Order: sequence, then structure tokens, then C-alpha cells
Amino acid sequence: MRTRGEGGLEKIGHIWYFTFYNLKGKQMRRSSKSRLKSVAIEMLQQAQKDLRKGTEPASARKMKYEDIRRILVDDYLLSAKAVMDGKEILISGRRGLLKPLDDYFGGMNVANITTDVLRDFSSKRMENGVAGPTVNRNLAMLRRMFKLAERESKVSNVPYFPMQKESEPREAFLEGPRFEKLRAEMPELLRPTLTFCYETGCRTGAMAKVVWPWVNLADQEISLPPGVVKNRKPIKTGKAWYQYRGLVPHDFRRSAVRNLVNSGVDTATAMKITGHRTLHIFMRYNIISTGQLHEAMDKVTSKKKAAK
Repeated sequence: MRTRGEGGLEKIGHIWYFTFYNLKGKQMRRSSKSRLKSVAIEMLQQAQKDLRKGTEPASARKMKYEDIRRILVDDYLLSAKAVMDGKEILISGRRGLLKPLDDYFGGMNVANITTDVLRDFSSKRMENGVAGPTVNRNLAMLRRMFKLAERESKVSNVPYFPMQKESEPREAFLEGPRFEKLRAEMPELLRPTLTFCYETGCRTGAMAKVVWPWVNLADQEISLPPGVVKNRKPIKTGKAWYQYRGLVPHDFRRSAVRNLVNSGVDTATAMKITGHRTLHIFMRYNIISTGQLHEAMDKVTSKKKAAK
């Protein structure tokens, strides 16, 4: 038997419930939403642990969107993925990433954020002209809020997140002769910038932040410190006579990856140069041309002929 204040367990139908007294002495009963007694015991123990610390258990109050948002922000700040600029948070150097979520889910109880509500959020965003992949980034951030809160035993249920279809990766790239032709048509002032992005695969956002203390001409190195991250600010263009249609600056990054691989540079070294962290994303940039496919098949044919 448990003494008063220690808490208790109760099975109603097929579901186990647990009870405890909050900091104000009021008895609370919460559902474990599970048929397993062990789950209810674990949740009760977590509530008791919180009470011993002098904090109200999450199960004793209604978690709101702002509560799990705070957990995400703290995690980003701790991992240096975000910084505070006054009262505004910059995540990966960008402002307003949480605003779409704040506008829709602000003040909402976490228990009310269901899959149907998430679908409604996606529909409203897309009705306002927001692309599916951008909606996915919004949902991914909200899902991370739930996962972090679940890890801290502050939510017990993470809803299913219906994601939109991702767009196919761009496949534009420039072979060396085409790049030389493009660069020759550009104003001389832009040519070093184009060459730098094409040869190293540096993102245009990071390139724009490079300052002389990061440059070591003797060792032919440019070291970008932590915190120099990609951004999506509009790229300013000048007069229309040198605007090139059909390519975007990020295609130079794709070309750099392809050039490194085709030159025989090992994958680990190439990823270090371009700054890619995962092999999956790196390989998305390694576009295989039709000519390479023909070359591969010619090698197979030649090998078969030699074996006869």
C-alpha cells in the first residue's frame, strides 16, 4: 500500500491511470494512455521525481505550444545553432523561422495538436502560396519540439506528421569550358567571386561573409569559422545585360562537387572542402551526366569483348 502523497495506480477499462498530489496538495489523476502497468509506474515515478525537485510535474498541468517551443529554443542555443538578437532568435543565421508556427499554434494545448490539425496547418500555408518543401521544414521543426519534450518526459504522445512531397533536386551544373565562357561574359569585378564558388563549392551566403583575417594566401587557404552558415537572402543583381538565365549561384556548388569527384578526389576530402556533413546530401550534388553513363556502358562492352 502507498501512503498519502506517494501516489497510486488504477486500471480503468484497459488503460492504466496514476495519481499523485501536486505542490498545492491537490490530488491529480492522469492517464498513461497505455495498457501496460509498467508505463504508468514509469510516469508516476517521473512525477514524483519532479515533485522532489520542487517543480510541478508536466502531467500536472496542460502543456502548451509555448512550453515545447521553449525546449527547442534552449536546445538550439545550447548547441550554438541559434543566437539571440535582442528578443529575436536567429536559427542558422535566419530570422522568423518560428513565426509560421507561432502564428498558428500559439496558445494551443499540445494535446490538441493532432494529425488533423497539422494537415490544416499545411493546407493553410500552401493556400497562401508556400511551397510543400517549405511546409515540411515548418513541420520538421515542430516535430523536433515534440521529440525533445518526449525525451524529457513532458509529453507522452507525438502525433503523426503528414509531410508534403519533396521537390526533385536540381541537376544543373557547368563543365569547365562552359564556366569559362560564362565567366568571360561577366563584369571583371564578379569573376573572382564566381571562380571561388565554382572551384570550392562554397555557398554564396558563406562566401559573402569572408573577411581578410580568414584568408591565408601563403597556404592557399580560407578558413570559415563556426557560425558562418547558409542563408537565403536575395541575391542582388545589376543591369540586365549580364544576367544569366537558367543557372543559379548554388549550381556552382553542385559543379564543384562533381569536378572534385571526377578528378579522383576521395569522398572524405571532397566533403571537407565543400563543407558537406552527410554523405547522402553530398551524393545528391554529384550529378552523373549522360556522357558518363555512355562511358560506363562502353567500359562494360569493352570488357566483354576482351573476355571472348
